[in-house]
Amino acid sequence: AGAGCYQSRAGAQNPGLDNSGVAMVQAATNLESKNSRVTLTLQSLIDARHDVIRHHNNSTTGQSDFPGQRTGKRRGQGLEFIDLRQYNPTDDVRHIDWNVTARSNEPYTRLYREEREHITTVVADLRPLMFTGSDRLRSVSAAENAARVLWQANESGDRCAAVVIHAFGMDQCRPLAGVKGVLRALELIAFGFTASQQLIDGLAHRRPAKTVLSDALKLINQSRGRSGSYFYISGFDTADDKDWTDTLEVTAVTGKLKSVLVLDPIERRGLPVGSYPYRVRNEKLNTRVNNSNRQQLNDELRLRIAQRQSQFTHAKVPLLTVTTELSGADFLAEMVRQRFL
Repeated sequence: AGAGCYQSRAGAQNPGLDNSGVAMVQAATNLESKNSRVTLTLQSLIDARHDVIRHHNNSTTGQSDFPGQRTGKRRGQGLEFIDLRQYNPTDDVRHIDWNVTARSNEPYTRLYREEREHITTVVADLRPLMFTGSDRLRSVSAAENAARVLWQANESGDRCAAVVIHAFGMDQCRPLAGVKGVLRALELIAFGFTASQQLIDGLAHRRPAKTVLSDALKLINQSRGRSGSYFYISGFDTADDKDWTDTLEVTAVTGKLKSVLVLDPIERRGLPVGSYPYRVRNEKLNTRVNNSNRQQLNDELRLRIAQRQSQFTHAKVPLLTVTTELSGADFLAEMVRQRFL
Protein backbone atom coordinates (compact mmCIF):
# COMPACT_ATOMS: atom_id res chain seq x y z
CA ALA A 1 0.00 0.00 0.00
CA GLY A 2 2.81 2.40 0.86
CA ALA A 3 4.64 1.65 -2.37
CA GLY A 4 1.44 2.20 -4.32
CA CYS A 5 1.02 5.64 -2.79
CA TYR A 6 4.62 6.50 -3.62
CA GLN A 7 4.12 5.46 -7.21
CA SER A 8 1.12 7.74 -7.70
CA ARG A 9 2.90 10.70 -6.10
CA ALA A 10 6.05 10.11 -8.14
CA GLY A 11 4.05 9.97 -11.32
CA ALA A 12 2.33 13.26 -10.53
CA GLN A 13 5.51 15.11 -9.56
CA ASN A 14 7.87 13.54 -12.10
CA PRO A 15 6.10 13.06 -15.43
CA GLY A 16 9.47 12.27 -16.97
CA LEU A 17 10.33 9.36 -14.64
CA ASP A 18 12.60 7.05 -16.63
CA ASN A 19 12.03 3.35 -17.16
CA SER A 20 14.45 2.31 -14.42
CA GLY A 21 12.61 4.47 -11.87
CA VAL A 22 9.25 3.01 -12.89
CA ALA A 23 10.69 -0.50 -12.64
CA MET A 24 12.01 0.15 -9.12
CA VAL A 25 8.65 1.49 -7.97
CA GLN A 26 6.82 -1.46 -9.54
CA ALA A 27 9.22 -3.91 -7.86
CA ALA A 28 8.58 -2.25 -4.50
CA THR A 29 4.84 -2.51 -5.09
CA ASN A 30 5.10 -6.21 -5.96
CA LEU A 31 7.25 -6.87 -2.87
CA GLU A 32 4.72 -5.16 -0.63
CA SER A 33 1.92 -7.21 -2.18
CA LYS A 34 3.89 -10.42 -1.69
CA ASN A 35 4.73 -9.60 1.92
CA SER A 36 1.06 -8.97 2.72
CA ARG A 37 0.35 -12.59 1.78
CA VAL A 38 2.80 -14.09 4.25
CA THR A 39 3.09 -11.46 6.98
CA LEU A 40 0.65 -9.65 9.20
CA THR A 41 0.82 -6.26 10.88
CA LEU A 42 -1.47 -4.48 13.30
CA GLN A 43 -1.96 -1.80 10.66
CA SER A 44 -3.32 -4.35 8.15
CA LEU A 45 -5.86 -5.44 10.76
CA ILE A 46 -6.87 -1.84 11.39
CA ASP A 47 -7.21 -1.26 7.64
CA ALA A 48 -9.78 -4.08 7.51
CA ARG A 49 -12.30 -1.50 8.77
CA HIS A 50 -12.58 -0.26 5.19
CA ASP A 51 -14.36 -3.51 4.23
CA VAL A 52 -17.21 -2.94 6.70
CA ILE A 53 -20.73 -2.89 5.28
CA ARG A 54 -22.07 0.46 6.45
CA HIS A 55 -25.60 0.75 7.83
CA HIS A 56 -25.95 -3.01 7.88
CA ASN A 57 -29.41 -3.92 9.18
CA ASN A 58 -29.18 -6.83 11.57
CA SER A 59 -32.51 -8.52 12.17
CA THR A 60 -31.73 -8.86 15.86
CA THR A 61 -31.22 -5.16 16.46
CA GLY A 62 -33.58 -3.68 19.03
CA GLN A 63 -36.27 -1.21 18.07
CA SER A 64 -35.76 1.18 20.98
CA ASP A 65 -34.12 4.59 20.81
CA PHE A 66 -30.93 3.22 22.34
CA PRO A 67 -28.40 2.37 19.58
CA GLY A 68 -26.35 -0.79 19.56
CA GLN A 69 -28.70 -2.98 21.53
CA ARG A 70 -29.94 -6.42 20.47
CA THR A 71 -33.24 -8.08 21.17
CA GLY A 72 -32.94 -11.02 23.49
CA LYS A 73 -34.46 -14.44 22.82
CA ARG A 74 -36.72 -14.33 25.82
CA ARG A 75 -39.46 -11.98 26.92
CA GLY A 76 -38.49 -9.51 29.58
CA GLN A 77 -38.61 -5.92 30.72
CA GLY A 78 -37.40 -4.21 27.56
CA LEU A 79 -38.96 -1.32 25.71
CA GLU A 80 -40.45 -3.12 22.70
CA PHE A 81 -44.05 -4.24 23.26
CA ILE A 82 -44.77 -7.62 21.67
CA ASP A 83 -47.93 -9.18 23.17
CA LEU A 84 -50.72 -9.26 25.75
CA ARG A 85 -51.81 -12.17 27.94
CA GLN A 86 -53.93 -12.73 31.00
CA TYR A 87 -52.36 -11.59 34.24
CA ASN A 88 -50.47 -14.15 36.28
CA PRO A 89 -49.94 -13.64 40.04
CA THR A 90 -46.19 -13.75 39.48
CA ASP A 91 -46.30 -10.85 36.95
CA ASP A 92 -45.18 -7.35 37.82
CA VAL A 93 -48.29 -5.26 38.51
CA ARG A 94 -46.61 -2.31 36.79
CA HIS A 95 -47.08 -4.11 33.49
CA ILE A 96 -50.85 -4.51 33.78
CA ASP A 97 -52.61 -2.94 30.79
CA TRP A 98 -55.46 -1.12 32.53
CA ASN A 99 -57.28 -0.18 29.32
CA VAL A 100 -57.56 -3.80 28.16
CA THR A 101 -58.35 -4.90 31.72
CA ALA A 102 -61.25 -2.41 31.90
CA ARG A 103 -62.70 -3.52 28.56
CA SER A 104 -62.49 -7.25 29.27
CA ASN A 105 -63.17 -7.20 33.02
CA GLU A 106 -60.14 -9.45 33.41
CA PRO A 107 -56.60 -8.36 34.26
CA TYR A 108 -54.15 -8.42 31.34
CA THR A 109 -50.40 -7.82 31.40
CA ARG A 110 -48.18 -6.40 28.70
CA LEU A 111 -45.18 -8.43 27.48
CA TYR A 112 -42.01 -6.79 26.23
CA ARG A 113 -39.00 -7.94 24.28
CA GLU A 114 -35.97 -7.93 26.51
CA GLU A 115 -33.09 -5.90 25.09
CA ARG A 116 -29.61 -6.87 26.14
CA GLU A 117 -26.10 -5.71 25.32
CA HIS A 118 -24.56 -7.95 22.68
CA ILE A 119 -20.96 -9.16 22.74
CA THR A 120 -19.16 -10.41 19.65
CA THR A 121 -16.10 -12.58 20.24
CA VAL A 122 -13.84 -13.94 17.50
CA VAL A 123 -11.78 -17.07 18.06
CA ALA A 124 -8.74 -16.93 15.74
CA ASP A 125 -6.72 -20.08 15.17
CA LEU A 126 -3.14 -18.89 14.56
CA ARG A 127 -1.26 -22.06 15.45
CA PRO A 128 1.76 -22.96 13.27
CA LEU A 129 -0.49 -25.41 11.39
CA MET A 130 -2.26 -22.38 9.90
CA PHE A 131 0.98 -21.03 8.41
CA THR A 132 0.49 -22.85 5.13
CA GLY A 133 -0.74 -21.72 1.74
CA SER A 134 -0.01 -21.92 -1.97
CA ASP A 135 -0.35 -18.15 -2.49
CA ARG A 136 -1.47 -16.67 0.84
CA LEU A 137 -1.03 -18.03 4.34
CA ARG A 138 -4.22 -19.30 5.91
CA SER A 139 -3.17 -17.64 9.16
CA VAL A 140 -3.07 -14.24 7.44
CA SER A 141 -6.51 -14.79 5.96
CA ALA A 142 -7.94 -16.02 9.28
CA ALA A 143 -6.54 -13.02 11.19
CA GLU A 144 -7.79 -10.46 8.69
CA ASN A 145 -11.23 -12.06 8.48
CA ALA A 146 -11.40 -12.01 12.28
CA ALA A 147 -10.61 -8.29 12.15
CA ARG A 148 -13.41 -7.73 9.63
CA VAL A 149 -15.93 -9.50 11.86
CA LEU A 150 -14.87 -7.29 14.77
CA TRP A 151 -15.13 -4.07 12.77
CA GLN A 152 -18.56 -5.13 11.48
CA ALA A 153 -19.68 -5.89 15.04
CA ASN A 154 -18.47 -2.47 16.13
CA GLU A 155 -20.54 -0.94 13.33
CA SER A 156 -23.59 -2.64 14.89
CA GLY A 157 -22.75 -1.26 18.33
CA ASP A 158 -21.54 -4.52 19.89
CA ARG A 159 -18.87 -4.91 22.52
CA CYS A 160 -15.91 -6.81 21.05
CA ALA A 161 -13.46 -9.39 22.34
CA ALA A 162 -11.04 -11.99 20.98
CA VAL A 163 -9.68 -15.42 21.83
CA VAL A 164 -6.42 -16.27 20.05
CA ILE A 165 -4.86 -19.74 19.82
CA HIS A 166 -1.15 -19.61 19.00
CA ALA A 167 2.04 -21.60 19.41
CA PHE A 168 2.41 -20.84 23.11
CA GLY A 169 -1.15 -21.26 24.33
CA MET A 170 -4.42 -19.40 24.25
CA ASP A 171 -5.02 -15.74 25.17
CA GLN A 172 -8.21 -13.74 25.51
CA CYS A 173 -9.24 -10.17 26.20
CA ARG A 174 -12.35 -8.95 27.96
CA PRO A 175 -15.18 -7.34 25.95
CA LEU A 176 -14.99 -3.58 25.51
CA ALA A 177 -17.28 -1.16 23.70
CA GLY A 178 -16.36 1.04 20.76
CA VAL A 179 -13.14 1.26 18.79
CA LYS A 180 -11.17 0.65 21.98
CA GLY A 181 -12.58 -2.86 22.20
CA VAL A 182 -11.75 -3.65 18.57
CA LEU A 183 -8.19 -2.34 18.86
CA ARG A 184 -7.55 -4.35 22.00
CA ALA A 185 -8.74 -7.51 20.22
CA LEU A 186 -6.62 -6.71 17.14
CA GLU A 187 -3.53 -6.27 19.28
CA LEU A 188 -4.10 -9.73 20.70
CA ILE A 189 -4.49 -11.21 17.21
CA ALA A 190 -1.29 -9.52 15.99
CA PHE A 191 0.57 -10.78 19.07
CA GLY A 192 -0.61 -14.36 18.50
CA PHE A 193 0.45 -14.26 14.85
CA THR A 194 3.92 -12.95 15.76
CA ALA A 195 4.35 -15.57 18.48
CA SER A 196 3.69 -18.45 16.09
CA GLN A 197 5.80 -16.84 13.38
CA GLN A 198 8.77 -16.58 15.75
CA LEU A 199 8.49 -20.25 16.61
CA ILE A 200 8.43 -21.20 12.94
CA ASP A 201 11.46 -18.97 12.21
CA GLY A 202 13.38 -20.42 15.15
CA LEU A 203 13.47 -17.12 17.03
CA ALA A 204 11.40 -18.14 20.05
CA HIS A 205 13.11 -18.55 23.41
CA ARG A 206 10.36 -20.50 25.14
CA ARG A 207 8.80 -23.89 24.70
CA PRO A 208 5.58 -24.17 22.68
CA ALA A 209 2.36 -25.23 24.37
CA LYS A 210 0.07 -27.99 23.18
CA THR A 211 -3.18 -26.09 22.76
CA VAL A 212 -6.01 -27.95 21.04
CA LEU A 213 -9.04 -26.54 19.25
CA SER A 214 -11.48 -27.86 21.84
CA ASP A 215 -9.91 -25.63 24.52
CA ALA A 216 -11.58 -22.62 22.92
CA LEU A 217 -14.92 -24.44 22.83
CA LYS A 218 -14.65 -25.15 26.55
CA LEU A 219 -14.06 -21.45 27.12
CA ILE A 220 -17.28 -20.69 25.23
CA ASN A 221 -19.18 -23.25 27.29
CA GLN A 222 -18.09 -21.50 30.48
CA SER A 223 -19.81 -18.27 29.37
CA ARG A 224 -23.36 -19.62 29.27
CA GLY A 225 -24.81 -16.64 31.12
CA ARG A 226 -23.33 -14.08 28.74
CA SER A 227 -25.31 -12.79 25.78
CA GLY A 228 -23.38 -12.77 22.55
CA SER A 229 -21.97 -14.59 19.55
CA TYR A 230 -18.71 -16.46 18.95
CA PHE A 231 -17.09 -16.72 15.51
CA TYR A 232 -14.53 -19.53 15.35
CA ILE A 233 -12.17 -18.97 12.39
CA SER A 234 -9.80 -21.85 11.64
CA GLY A 235 -8.71 -24.50 9.18
CA PHE A 236 -9.89 -27.12 11.73
CA ASP A 237 -7.07 -29.40 10.59
CA THR A 238 -6.84 -31.39 13.82
CA ALA A 239 -10.54 -31.34 14.67
CA ASP A 240 -10.90 -35.09 14.54
CA ASP A 241 -10.52 -36.34 18.10
CA LYS A 242 -13.35 -37.39 20.41
CA ASP A 243 -12.79 -34.49 22.79
CA TRP A 244 -13.40 -32.02 19.95
CA THR A 245 -16.54 -33.83 18.76
CA ASP A 246 -18.06 -34.10 22.22
CA THR A 247 -17.26 -30.49 23.14
CA LEU A 248 -18.60 -29.19 19.83
CA GLU A 249 -21.97 -30.84 20.49
CA VAL A 250 -22.12 -29.24 23.94
CA THR A 251 -21.25 -25.83 22.49
CA ALA A 252 -23.89 -26.21 19.80
CA VAL A 253 -26.59 -26.31 22.46
CA THR A 254 -25.70 -22.75 23.53
CA GLY A 255 -26.58 -21.45 20.06
CA LYS A 256 -23.71 -18.96 20.28
CA LEU A 257 -21.21 -20.54 17.90
CA LYS A 258 -20.72 -19.84 14.20
CA SER A 259 -17.65 -21.18 12.43
CA VAL A 260 -15.58 -20.21 9.41
CA LEU A 261 -13.49 -22.87 7.68
CA VAL A 262 -10.47 -21.32 5.92
CA LEU A 263 -9.14 -23.35 3.00
CA ASP A 264 -6.34 -22.90 0.53
CA PRO A 265 -7.65 -22.65 -3.06
CA ILE A 266 -5.72 -25.80 -3.99
CA GLU A 267 -7.74 -27.76 -1.44
CA ARG A 268 -10.86 -26.79 -3.37
CA ARG A 269 -9.53 -27.11 -6.92
CA GLY A 270 -7.13 -29.99 -6.39
CA LEU A 271 -3.40 -30.29 -7.00
CA PRO A 272 -2.23 -29.88 -10.58
CA VAL A 273 0.66 -31.93 -11.88
CA GLY A 274 3.96 -30.55 -10.61
CA SER A 275 6.58 -30.51 -7.87
CA TYR A 276 5.68 -29.17 -4.42
CA PRO A 277 8.37 -28.17 -1.91
CA TYR A 278 7.46 -28.04 1.77
CA ARG A 279 9.21 -27.89 5.13
CA VAL A 280 8.96 -30.03 8.25
CA ARG A 281 10.95 -28.91 11.32
CA ASN A 282 13.32 -26.81 9.17
CA GLU A 283 13.92 -29.74 6.84
CA LYS A 284 13.13 -28.97 3.21
CA LEU A 285 11.26 -31.76 1.45
CA ASN A 286 9.63 -32.18 -1.92
CA THR A 287 6.72 -34.19 -3.28
CA ARG A 288 5.83 -34.88 -6.89
CA VAL A 289 2.28 -34.98 -8.24
CA ASN A 290 1.93 -36.85 -11.55
CA ASN A 291 -0.91 -38.25 -13.59
CA SER A 292 -0.83 -41.58 -11.75
CA ASN A 293 -1.26 -40.23 -8.20
CA ARG A 294 -3.06 -36.93 -8.86
CA GLN A 295 -6.59 -38.32 -8.71
CA GLN A 296 -5.93 -40.20 -5.47
CA LEU A 297 -4.41 -37.12 -3.79
CA ASN A 298 -7.28 -34.87 -4.88
CA ASP A 299 -9.86 -37.39 -3.67
CA GLU A 300 -8.13 -37.41 -0.28
CA LEU A 301 -8.22 -33.59 -0.15
CA ARG A 302 -11.95 -33.52 -0.89
CA LEU A 303 -12.56 -36.25 1.68
CA ARG A 304 -10.72 -34.27 4.38
CA ILE A 305 -12.82 -31.19 3.64
CA ALA A 306 -16.05 -33.18 3.69
CA GLN A 307 -15.12 -34.79 7.02
CA ARG A 308 -14.48 -31.41 8.62
CA GLN A 309 -17.72 -29.97 7.27
CA SER A 310 -19.78 -32.97 8.35
CA GLN A 311 -18.76 -32.47 11.98
CA PHE A 312 -20.47 -29.08 12.05
CA THR A 313 -23.48 -30.35 10.11
CA HIS A 314 -23.94 -33.19 12.59
CA ALA A 315 -23.64 -30.83 15.56
CA LYS A 316 -25.93 -28.29 13.85
CA VAL A 317 -23.35 -25.51 14.09
CA PRO A 318 -23.48 -23.00 11.21
CA LEU A 319 -20.34 -23.26 9.06
CA LEU A 320 -19.11 -20.96 6.30
CA THR A 321 -16.36 -22.31 4.04
CA VAL A 322 -14.07 -19.73 2.41
CA THR A 323 -10.73 -19.72 0.63
CA THR A 324 -7.78 -17.43 1.19
CA GLU A 325 -8.30 -15.76 -2.20
CA LEU A 326 -11.71 -14.34 -1.18
CA SER A 327 -11.59 -10.55 -0.83
CA GLY A 328 -12.53 -8.84 2.41
CA ALA A 329 -15.64 -7.20 0.98
CA ASP A 330 -16.82 -10.50 -0.53
CA PHE A 331 -16.16 -12.28 2.78
CA LEU A 332 -18.43 -9.91 4.71
CA ALA A 333 -21.05 -10.02 1.96
CA GLU A 334 -21.08 -13.81 2.17
CA MET A 335 -21.36 -13.62 5.96
CA VAL A 336 -24.45 -11.43 5.58
CA ARG A 337 -25.93 -13.67 2.87
CA GLN A 338 -25.51 -16.74 5.08
CA ARG A 339 -27.08 -14.82 8.03
CA PHE A 340 -23.85 -15.03 10.02
CA LEU A 341 -24.04 -11.29 10.71
